[in-house]
Amino acid sequence: MRSRYGVAGYPAVLFVSPDGGLIKSHSGFLPPDQFAPVMEDALKIEAQFQEKLEKLEAKPNDGKLNAEVALIYLERKQLEKGVLFTEKAFEYDPKNRSKLIPKLHNQLGLTYGMLLETADAEKAEEYFEKSVSHFKVLIDKYPNSDLYEPAQYYLGVTYAIKEHYTDAIAVLENLSHHATDRNIRQNAEAMLERVKDLANADK
Repeated sequence: MRSRYGVAGYPAVLFVSPDGGLIKSHSGFLPPDQFAPVMEDALKIEAQFQEKLEKLEAKPNDGKLNAEVALIYLERKQLEKGVLFTEKAFEYDPKNRSKLIPKLHNQLGLTYGMLLETADAEKAEEYFEKSVSHFKVLIDKYPNSDLYEPAQYYLGVTYAIKEHYTDAIAVLENLSHHATDRNIRQNAEAMLERVKDLANADK
């Protein structure tokens, strides 16, 4: 439960749908008068999602709706359902008219990347390959996306997690020199130093 839903500390309250999706979470104790609005917000979020599912049922070939539903499932920690609707979004929106396709690749890259450290060796390799693949598609096909530079940073971190230090250093070094976003550049520089230290310690 803790690893699946990303619970960082206790007490924690999770609002979970009947099919196991994480609707909303809250960390820390809340008195009843403060808890009620949190619960109401969770109910509102779920109602809005059910409305979106009804719209998608009426328009199953709508690329944007498929992408929106896919992103929600991925945020709800429901990878299999997220992948299912992602594939439909890719099929029905090949030209990215929804402007959501890069976000889907980024979210899938992050989702698979976060699974690396808790998976067994075989699954970890599969997740690693999928994470890298999604980040690379975003970087190669969508250079004008707002996620272009973040995806490069996440790719470097993913390489580092799997101890592919040479690849990680190449990505992060390039980003630290060429990123237009100052925060991304600084994060890349900091991560680059950490990866170099790990690489040297591994020799």
